[in-house]
Amino acid sequence: MTKEEFASRVSGCDRKLYLYALSIVRNAEDAKDAAASAVAYAWEKLSELRDETKFDAWLLKITYREAIKIKRHNRPYEDVSEFSEAFSYELNTEDLEFLDILSRAGLDEKTNSILTLRFMYMYTLEEISAQTGMPLSSVKTKYYRALDKLAKKLGL
Repeated sequence: MTKEEFASRVSGCDRKLYLYALSIVRNAEDAKDAAASAVAYAWEKLSELRDETKFDAWLLKITYREAIKIKRHNRPYEDVSEFSEAFSYELNTEDLEFLDILSRAGLDEKTNSILTLRFMYMYTLEEISAQTGMPLSSVKTKYYRALDKLAKKLGL
C-alpha cells in the first residue's frame, strides 16, 4: 500500500476512528489522541498488514488498543453531551449515541468491532468475517448475542 493509498483509506474513516475511540475514553481530547496514535502506529506497522482487505478491522483494533492505553491513565466523563462541542466536523448524533450505547454495554473488543463494522461501516456479516478473520458462524453468534444483550439493556 502506498502512502497515498494509506492516506486515502485513513481519511475515509478518520471520523469513525475518532468516534470509536470516544466511545472508549469518553473524552474528546483523549479520543483525538487515541485516533492519531492509532494512525501513526498503523503507518509504522503497515508492512505487517498481510491482507489489505482487512485494513479497516486492523485499524479499528489498533484504535481500540490506543484508546484503552489512554483510558487507563485518565478518568472518564459521564455526560455524553460534553462531547458535542469538541467535534471538529459536523456532529452526527446517531453515531455518537450508538457508540455511547456500545461503551455502556460492556461488550468485549471483538463484539464491539463487529458491531462497529456492521453499523458504522455498513459491512455485511460475511464481509466482517473476512475482515476479522473470524469464522462466519462466530461472527453471527457474537452479533446476535450482542443485539440481544443491547435490547435487554435498552428495555426493548
